[in-house]
Amino acid sequence: MESSSTQRDSLLADLRESGAAQRRRLSEIRAREHVGAAGWAQNATLESIIRLGREGLTATKALREVVTLTTEQLRALPLVAIGEHSTEHLSALQDIVARGNEQIVAAHALDQLIFEALDEVSVTPLDEMSVNRLKNIRERVQAQAGALSVLTEAAQAQADTLEQVAELEKVSADHQQRVNDLRQFSAGETVDALGEAGETIVKQIADLDDAASKQLGALRNIGEALVTHVPETAATPQAQADTLDELAQAAQARADELRDSAE
Repeated sequence: MESSSTQRDSLLADLRESGAAQRRRLSEIRAREHVGAAGWAQNATLESIIRLGREGLTATKALREVVTLTTEQLRALPLVAIGEHSTEHLSALQDIVARGNEQIVAAHALDQLIFEALDEVSVTPLDEMSVNRLKNIRERVQAQAGALSVLTEAAQAQADTLEQVAELEKVSADHQQRVNDLRQFSAGETVDALGEAGETIVKQIADLDDAASKQLGALRNIGEALVTHVPETAATPQAQADTLDELAQAAQARADELRDSAE
């Protein structure tokens, strides 16, 4: 009966989490469509909000798993055996469940905060967006991760069997792997978004014929920045050199075409 209740609670939580993830994804899409090619800084801010929101969801999932495992541990104690356990042990388990549930409630509030931030991005120029909003989100996600670590360690300390310890260790390891995968994936998305923004900005400068005297200077600055920062990427020195060679060859070919057309 209790096992059935736990399964039902877990299923309902999974359904709520799935619904929240779908709503979050729609908010991310709307925000990205709004930002478009607003600029590197604006895109970076948006991608930070999206990444932090996703990290928050992974932490919430792990918190629920810790609470579920600890609740099952409490329910597995036969009534006749409860007296054999120290009051401190039972209180510690109950405290872990209570604090875990508090963190899950706080996670829902954090999720709402991120929804609001994404909605704000959809209707407000990002250069007018409060920096404190992003800072607040970052701090709360970090606090959530810290709480998860503390609760997992506390649950491991109160585990009655090696199996329980192993399950908790797996929760912690799985969460860290999800965060690492998420950060790698998010970094790729951010690079793509910033690359598209950079291309659009260059095109916008080229189209500003009313500022003809400044167009080439602005594009030259971007080109010089590119040459300067290619060696700072994580690519191998050979790949960096090949990229610069390809750019130089493309630039030389284009310059030759322009000279030929001018003759």
